[in-house]
Amino acid sequence: MKKGSQIITALAIGLSIAFACEGARADESASAQVDEPANTVKMGYVGVVFNTKSGNMSGPPGTTPPGLQVDLKNTSILGLSYQRRLSDHWSVLLQMGSPVSIRGEGAGNAAGVGELVTAKAWFPALMVDYTFTDFHGIRPYVGLGVNYTFFTDQKVTAAYTKAFQGTQTSIETKNSWGPVARLGVEYLLSKHWLVDFSYLHYWTRTTLTLTTATPGFGNIARTIGVKANPDLFGLVVGYRF
Repeated sequence: MKKGSQIITALAIGLSIAFACEGARADESASAQVDEPANTVKMGYVGVVFNTKSGNMSGPPGTTPPGLQVDLKNTSILGLSYQRRLSDHWSVLLQMGSPVSIRGEGAGNAAGVGELVTAKAWFPALMVDYTFTDFHGIRPYVGLGVNYTFFTDQKVTAAYTKAFQGTQTSIETKNSWGPVARLGVEYLLSKHWLVDFSYLHYWTRTTLTLTTATPGFGNIARTIGVKANPDLFGLVVGYRF
């Protein structure tokens, strides 16, 4: 994605500038560090861009055409995080937010079917951040951590059930753990207020099991593995206290 690459490049340049200036800021007074607020809450807009890698759907022999895949639609959420400063540079961050509305559409040989499944995805993350010494109120940072992905409100569309000549379909999703990385820049508006622009990459995967009640054949279960691996672009406001 051109836009995503440009954003990442800009952030990387900002980090390089901040690192080069860190030595010049080393004489920052101890009293200013003591005054630094220890907690920060952030809230704002987060765009979610999926990098979907779908396997092929599989089922009992003779029941599932080859090459049936799924693709996820991009979306946006309300981002929310809590950060606790441990030292001048290190902090821990709990990344949360509203659930992601998942809309899985047919891909590959299923491209003509349309929307297949919907769900709410939750992937809270716990990260450790390193913040570079601020340069005139600009604070670049990098972070690494782990996320846990789980799903609620899973539903299968009538289009999917109809494509397999069934009467109804149930769905099960597999939860997963995965790494998460982020980098970004904070701009301090005052002692307590800031704006933050961030980029995060999550590694997430799941396996869908869709069981269709099929007249004359009973329940037929089909599975498909999906890696979502979303990129998140956030523009949020923070309050430090």
